[in-house]
Amino acid sequence: MKRESSARGYPGLSQGVCYFFVHALVEIVCFTILSGYFSASGGLLWGAALLFDFFAFVIQGPIGDLNRRFKTLDIGSIGAVLMLVGVLTITGSADALSILGLVLLALGNACLHVSGAVSTTVLSGGRLLHSALFVAGGSFGVVTGQFLGGALHLSRFWLILPLAAVEVLVLLTNRRWLKRDVSYPVFDLVKNPDRHSAVCLAAFAVTAVRSFIGYAIPISWKKELWQSFFLFGMMGLGKALGGYLADRFGARRTGVWSTLLCIPFLLFGKDLMLVSVFGVFCFSLTMSITFGMLLSVIRESPGSAFGVTTAALFTGLLPVFLFGSFGYLINGILIVILSLGSAYVLNRTLK
Repeated sequence: MKRESSARGYPGLSQGVCYFFVHALVEIVCFTILSGYFSASGGLLWGAALLFDFFAFVIQGPIGDLNRRFKTLDIGSIGAVLMLVGVLTITGSADALSILGLVLLALGNACLHVSGAVSTTVLSGGRLLHSALFVAGGSFGVVTGQFLGGALHLSRFWLILPLAAVEVLVLLTNRRWLKRDVSYPVFDLVKNPDRHSAVCLAAFAVTAVRSFIGYAIPISWKKELWQSFFLFGMMGLGKALGGYLADRFGARRTGVWSTLLCIPFLLFGKDLMLVSVFGVFCFSLTMSITFGMLLSVIRESPGSAFGVTTAALFTGLLPVFLFGSFGYLINGILIVILSLGSAYVLNRTLK
């Protein structure tokens, strides 16, 4: 039976909408801090970003497993408290107290990500749009935080307000999924769900590739503030729409064709904003699909499944941290090879 694309066909969608705003507010706080308090020198920003990404991305897997063991533990509220303590502790210097604050900020970010992933999955009815909306909020939060911290140098004490809003949204939505007898919907996106390791490896590889390509996209036109907001806005729209298209037309069709379609636009949009942005939009459509692949085999722990994707994101950005940009030609070659490889893997793995 064909799934309905109307609101009636998406029960629990309000959870995805709420966590869209939670995710946006969380990233506003984090990137205001990173852009405003750790930008005194390139080395300090580099080290702070790497440390933050490690604790924000890699630790989500263990937090997801903690949720599996203690299903009524309010990890969202724990995350909000950790972020608040981190914000109040950070001064922007390289002293031990600020580093501790940055770690707490990242751990709070990780807790709220897992909370969003699990809660939107529980109420999704096996659809991807709910988690796609949640993930999409991050793009809007990142660019806003970069502006508030980098251009406006917003005081960290103002960040108490978005964190208070995060906690209100978490508490309002907790009653719908923090239950001992919670049951998870069935996701059936992959051809061979019994091959757990192969599916996990495929999802990890595609996500890591997407993370690397996100930094390798050649862009010379992004010089004005509105262009940054436009780019990240279209990225967020692509993430959200990808979930709907996968629900409506199938994950394999959406994932394979969007991955192939983005290649020429990413390659030849270096100096052409609309061409490049359309490529980024298509590139972002697969964001929720790899999560759905993992939910098809890690069925009793959505938080752990989400943690696999975030660990892959960290793995994909490591070459950028370690080696910097490879240059337009090499990046272009890598975009083609890795995108074709990702399309092949998605085609072989997805139904």
